[in-house]
Amino acid sequence: MKPRDNDTLATRLRRLRNERGLGVPDVASSVGVSPGAIRQLESGQTKSPGFALGLRIAGCLNVDPWYLALGEGASLSDRLALIERRLDALEKRRSG
Repeated sequence: MKPRDNDTLATRLRRLRNERGLGVPDVASSVGVSPGAIRQLESGQTKSPGFALGLRIAGCLNVDPWYLALGEGASLSDRLALIERRLDALEKRRSG
């Protein structure tokens, strides 16, 4: 994923949550914080979550923590797909 212009943690979090069809309470419950804490992150009142919370939010949204925090990186599903393709290629070379 490439960072978008003027993309912040707040805008990435809100966009990713909406793209996944999750409400604020869904994310909050999944990561163990109050809905107010998620709203504060999405509004920019809280500039960045703590390390552990950031990891839990990234996991909930199925994105690379680097992408959530900085706008750089790839989704976890994209990374897994790349690993699977590499493993398939290795297996074909071994059996071919």
